[in-house]
Amino acid sequence: MYNDYVKKIVGDFKCEKPTYYTSLFQSCGIGEYYLKENLGLIAAVSNELLPKRAKWAQEIYPDCEVVVGDIWNKDIFEKLVQLHKEKGCTGVMASPACQSYTLSNSKRNPSDKRGHLFEPTLEFVHRTDPDWVMIENVPQMLTVKLNDGRVVGKFIAEQLEKMGYIVRYGVQNAANFFTPQNRRRAVILAYKHKVWDLPKPFDEVITLRDAIGDLPSLRCGQKSHLKYHVAPMWALPQITVMQHTPSGCSAHDNPVWKPVNVDGSPSKAKFHSSFQRKAWYEPCNTILCDSKSVSGFRTCHPGRLLPNGLYSDARPLTVLELLRVTGLPDTYPIPEGASDKLIRDAMGECFAPLHVLAIMRGLFD
Repeated sequence: MYNDYVKKIVGDFKCEKPTYYTSLFQSCGIGEYYLKENLGLIAAVSNELLPKRAKWAQEIYPDCEVVVGDIWNKDIFEKLVQLHKEKGCTGVMASPACQSYTLSNSKRNPSDKRGHLFEPTLEFVHRTDPDWVMIENVPQMLTVKLNDGRVVGKFIAEQLEKMGYIVRYGVQNAANFFTPQNRRRAVILAYKHKVWDLPKPFDEVITLRDAIGDLPSLRCGQKSHLKYHVAPMWALPQITVMQHTPSGCSAHDNPVWKPVNVDGSPSKAKFHSSFQRKAWYEPCNTILCDSKSVSGFRTCHPGRLLPNGLYSDARPLTVLELLRVTGLPDTYPIPEGASDKLIRDAMGECFAPLHVLAIMRGLFD
């Protein structure tokens, strides 16, 4: 599905020689999936805190030296600096944890330790002096103010400019880069030798129906013949409620079939986005880590009206559907043994790979 869109992004670019970079906070490396084959951009060094995610990244990128551990640890940090220089890396990509900033976290605290991860990132840039730097996070990163008065986005830009970089930044939506998902990210680009602008959005928009409408309809707990197309289970009372809920609508608005707990008692869920179906004729809403829970953020598959007056597919998206709305091919190599939670968490926190490809294509203009 995505080969044509990759070609539209890459255009007439031909890779003359590989470019090596260091990837900080790499997670599973989902966002970098298209870079090596299409742009010759190769992650030679990376860092990830969580071993299971690092193992996933290592399987996808076997030539990358993955340093597992906390970047705040002096030994980890120094090893990354050393490897960056030894491997001839000329750039840095950084995706610090977003939990401290994101509005989807009701317990967010911008001034906690994770909210300060831009500090070791900037120190790494200072120590390694790369040609280019790309930093991404949730949109709130640009405007959030810490307890010490610093506005994170402004501070990062100012520090990079002091190091001699030309800096550009803004908020973009992955849906404008052939990704069937409204996924907005703050992007900071810094280059020493030229202006590196954010990519111009494309006009074409891929809807959820375009992305997954051809897949077999499933009930909760049902499997199809397709790999990764397995519907997780919900409690029967909750399935029943969602069978009475049209596409794009919330059960909170149903006249009778209101949200319920697993035992059928009335739910105390307050957010309108819970017990809500996605809409067919627009890009998918932002995928979060709780993409399997009926009480999560608009997690229910859109339905088709059945002859009995109910709506089909009263269930969350399958892993295959998550791959598609993230902009990944059906053949994306998820490691054997990866748990459903690991997969959904990785998809819920990733940088959409076609968006990343469009951003990094600008390096070569």
